[in-house]
Amino acid sequence: MVRISPFRALRYDPARAGELSCAVSPPYDVIDAQHQERLYAASPYNIVRLILGRQSPTDTDDDNRYTRARRDYDAWCRQGILRQDATPALYAIEHAFTPPPLTDPVGVRRTRLGVIAVLDLDDGVEGVLKHEQTLAGPKEDRTRLLEAVPANLEPIFCVYPDAVGGMQRQLAAACQVPPTAATTLGTEGVRLWAIQDANFIAAFKQHLTSLPVLIADGHHRFEVGFANRDRCRGLMVYFVSMADPALVVHPIHRLLDRAPGTQALGSVCEVEPVADGPAALDWVLGQGAKQGSFGYCEGGTAYRVRVRPEARERWVVGSGQPSDLARLDVSVLHGLLFPAMGVSSEQVRYTGNPSEVWAALRSGSAKAAWLLRETPLAIVYKLAEAGHVMPPKSTYFYPKVPSGLTINPFVDVPVR
Repeated sequence: MVRISPFRALRYDPARAGELSCAVSPPYDVIDAQHQERLYAASPYNIVRLILGRQSPTDTDDDNRYTRARRDYDAWCRQGILRQDATPALYAIEHAFTPPPLTDPVGVRRTRLGVIAVLDLDDGVEGVLKHEQTLAGPKEDRTRLLEAVPANLEPIFCVYPDAVGGMQRQLAAACQVPPTAATTLGTEGVRLWAIQDANFIAAFKQHLTSLPVLIADGHHRFEVGFANRDRCRGLMVYFVSMADPALVVHPIHRLLDRAPGTQALGSVCEVEPVADGPAALDWVLGQGAKQGSFGYCEGGTAYRVRVRPEARERWVVGSGQPSDLARLDVSVLHGLLFPAMGVSSEQVRYTGNPSEVWAALRSGSAKAAWLLRETPLAIVYKLAEAGHVMPPKSTYFYPKVPSGLTINPFVDVPVR
């Protein structure tokens, strides 16, 4: 059973913090060094200073990205940069975006509508499904931040079953009033409503007790929050209905630090050259590609790669994994193709943005790339419901909810 509650969010006061568009940011795990610098320059109060502060060679145990985040957090609360809402609410977030080219029809604007609430951790997490393995490094990083700053600074992202879309319609109806706040993040538009209607809150709470919810994004933060529930009794979560037509799930592509070549794939794959990387990705995401189909790029060359069915089935049988999980493209890539090429996990980086793939190959920061198909949400949910966990970075629920719209403080902040 999933239990949620309204909460008194900490939110930026535009009168003191300035334009909200200069204070919000993407989540910490999609911010690279260049983007971090742009966010720092955008405002002295940008949320990046809390969620992903700069590191310095002179950092010490007493002065580092985590202690500086705490100092900024305390100062912003003391100065009224962040103000806590007077009344508990659920926070509806409308997120308007255009998916990137080669992942969706160009120019199709979408609007996703979700709710931010606090998930109760006291009763365990039986109603929360995980679908990806986690990594030790990100969990250590988020643990140190949680130990330093007494708040959920970013929501995790969950989706919930809503078979006929009834809950989504109730949410849309609750948002037929002027928004509490509105902003932009690059080309994306965001509107926020603080919903205090008791009938809607009761209906939403009741709906989430009916079926398990699935973590879409934020597995590391969820595990850290649950492991530290003595400090963090609730976890801020952005909930989106699986009936929302703007719920987009993209694949996450793999960048390699070396170019292993395709020779080792000959015994298990059919490899066919194509014009370039975008042509390979267009094929992978098109109707012609079936299970076991990939794009592979190495320098200026690109290929269609099809795993031979008999080779895949031999691996599935010998993998020791449930067959539905082992047959996934991401499982075949990590369990069969990477070992065949001599690729280790330390040589792999991840991105859900095709433009970043092409840029990395052009610059030489990546020597090769694997392009994947998306895994349908229904399959992800079914596997998670059966207790199966996919490899790390298997799905990209696009776009991630912006950070800085709401913060969940563990201790109420005095009004200044």
